Order: sequence, then C-alpha cells, then structure tokens
Amino acid sequence: MVKDEHQKPEQQKELDELTYIISHDLQEPLRMITSYVQLLKKKYSDKLDDNAKEYIDYAVEGSERLKQMMDSLLNYSRIGRPEVRHEKVRLKQVLERTEKQLRSRYKELDFSVTDNFNESEITTDEDLLTKLFYHIIDNSLKFNQNSLPAIVIRHNESTDRHEISISDNGMGIDKEYHGKIFGIFQKLHNHKDYPGSGMGLAISEKIANKLGGSIKVDSEKGKGAIFQITLQKRF
Repeated sequence: MVKDEHQKPEQQKELDELTYIISHDLQEPLRMITSYVQLLKKKYSDKLDDNAKEYIDYAVEGSERLKQMMDSLLNYSRIGRPEVRHEKVRLKQVLERTEKQLRSRYKELDFSVTDNFNESEITTDEDLLTKLFYHIIDNSLKFNQNSLPAIVIRHNESTDRHEISISDNGMGIDKEYHGKIFGIFQKLHNHKDYPGSGMGLAISEKIANKLGGSIKVDSEKGKGAIFQITLQKRF
C-alpha cells in the first residue's frame, strides 16, 4: 500500500507528460485539415451544391471543436508541470484579477460578485488560485439564465485549513451528476446551446489538488450550486 502511494505522483507526472505531448503534437495536423477544408470551400464554392457546402461546414465546425478540446487538454496537462509557489496572497486581489478577466469575456452580461474577504490572506500560489476562481465562476455564469447572475464568495478558516465557498443562482446540478462533473470532457448540456470543451471543472479539481486541497459541489437542479474549496493551511 505504501508503495502505491509513492508511485502516484510519478504516475500522474507521466500521464501529464503524455497528455501534453498528444495534445501539443496534434495541433499542427489539425490546423492543416482545417485550413484545407476552408480553402476548398472558398475556392470551389461556386461549383459545390448545397449539400456539399453543408458537409464542409460540419467538417470545419468539428475541427474547431476538436481544437478547443485539445487546447483545454493542453491547459489541463500544464497544471501539473510548474512547481507550486507558496506566498502570502490577498484573496481580494485574486478575486479582482479573476473578475477583470471574466468581465472582459462576458462584456454583454451584467452580473454581480460579492465576498467577505476584507483583508484575508492565505499562503498559496496566486496564479493557480486565480485560475481556480476563474473556471468555477465561469461555469456559474455560463449555466445561468437569470437576468442578473449573482456570485457569492465566502471565506472561513479553522486552525488547519481554509474553506472558500462559491455559490450562484444558476441552473443547478442534479445530485446524480455530482460525482461526474469534475471528469475530463464531461458536459451535461448540448454543445449547441452551451459551447465549451467540458474541461473547466476538471481543471478546477486538478488545481485544487495541486494546491493540496479538494473541491466538491452541493447543488440541486433549479436551485443554483455551491462549490466548496478546502485548502490545508501552510505554516
């Protein structure tokens, strides 16, 4: 049993390396396929019937989705590569960085973010924590049909850990899917209505684990969701 525990970091490292190589090396042939299909449509559009044009559109759409998935897989693998920095981090500053990125992405969406951070600090990796906040809140905004999506973030601490909850007023998640949503490429909704690779929460869980913590969800369909992040304190 002890042997298996020692092997886990090495096995994860090998898996990250393999994932990185596969997703990185497949980028170039995929770009070539996409370029030539687009060139085919542009150059011979007047010689193609409606069915042929539709087939080409499907091919382009499929290659673009595959590129998005490989980009997400590449980002997922990169989380395991750098060493984690341990530094004093102001939670308010992390949230401000995250919110700035999200408001740039969702320019047409009016949403609110409230917190109780004040001057709270934790010892962690600021860049990774920012990515963690980003992916969870991005998921909350994406699956929210309210006219004013609302995100509420709370921080509590005990003698040995920090607990950060991120709650929303979104669509919620059926309890039967709570154990699946953190898996790679897990999507509960169709791609047409909710574009994306289905990697955001998988990346979130990997970051939480990389920071020496965990993440779980508490939610019911139609009643929003609460993502609970637990990080062990570093002294």
